[in-house]
Amino acid sequence: MKISIKHYLATALFSLITISSHAADLASSVKERLAQPDALRGEFEQNKQVSGFKKPLISRGDFLAARDMGVLWRTKTPFASTLKLSRDEIVAKQDGAVAFRLSASKEPSVRMINGLLFSLMNGDVSSLGELFKIEGSVNGKSWQLTLTPKQATLGKIMSKIELSGDQFVRRILLDEANNDQTLIRFTAQNTDAISLDERARFE
Repeated sequence: MKISIKHYLATALFSLITISSHAADLASSVKERLAQPDALRGEFEQNKQVSGFKKPLISRGDFLAARDMGVLWRTKTPFASTLKLSRDEIVAKQDGAVAFRLSASKEPSVRMINGLLFSLMNGDVSSLGELFKIEGSVNGKSWQLTLTPKQATLGKIMSKIELSGDQFVRRILLDEANNDQTLIRFTAQNTDAISLDERARFE
């Protein structure tokens, strides 16, 4: 199965000017509820509905987000592949070989997507206001946000992102610009310290 660069840019999901006082208060409230660990790992189920097809594409795997290193997104079924994101690049591997490598210096969208993931990983929701119009609500420990891109570059990839969770992001719904839709649910999340073996996976 050929890996799609656009698919991973949309998936990875895993941070220009002003933010309204309401959005700032909302972002601050969500940030207070989000855990901000040095490492976060868990499992995911991704349900991708491709425009024109009745049945969704379902994939499952696990992820590891390390504050100082990046995000590892490992799909186990139906096809094994690994996506590694750092601040400077995105690298995808399939069958042990590099399928593609995108550099932030050559692809501005890489820096935007990675910035989004790092903002979420660090609980820095307020910085999302630089790229998105933020709407949503907070109810006790739970929260939900709707992010609408401000910039044309992001608008070519996605039309809207919906996020919900508590101390962790539990659900991401991505409406893509081409009318495809991706739903990601996260489970079994924990904040155990990163191991040496896990650290090696970022190298």
